Amino acid sequence: MSRYTLTVTSELDKLACIADFIKRAVSSLGMDEDSAYAMQLAVDEACTNVIDYAYQRRTGQPVTIECYEDNGRCIVTIRDQGRPFDPTRVPVPDLHAPLAKRQIGGLGIYLMRRLMDDVRFHFDSIHGNELTLVKAIKPINTHNSGDT
Repeated sequence: MSRYTLTVTSELDKLACIADFIKRAVSSLGMDEDSAYAMQLAVDEACTNVIDYAYQRRTGQPVTIECYEDNGRCIVTIRDQGRPFDPTRVPVPDLHAPLAKRQIGGLGIYLMRRLMDDVRFHFDSIHGNELTLVKAIKPINTHNSGDT
């Protein structure tokens, strides 16, 4: 089983490097273009949150991204040693509210959950934060070829 790992420091200018890493890794796993783009977007959102919130823009802190295939699914795990994070405390954004009345924040988690098949968060005092993003490598074909 191929595993791809990248460790970068907590600077926003590293997001392009992370995006390139994810693009190459998921492509090598055989992920289709639409799913690969969804994974890139979710990882970008997650890593931005790590830098902005977990590390509070402190530079030089480690962010490790691991990507591998498991039973036809692409698994991406993002680890950091920043502030603990409990995503269950982030309210679901009201997408129908006028922009001026919307709460700041929360869209990233919402977006990750919409784009991925599964999103899991875990924290422990030794290993820090761990976010796992799961997406099918090949989308399930919902078209029945026998229909006319």
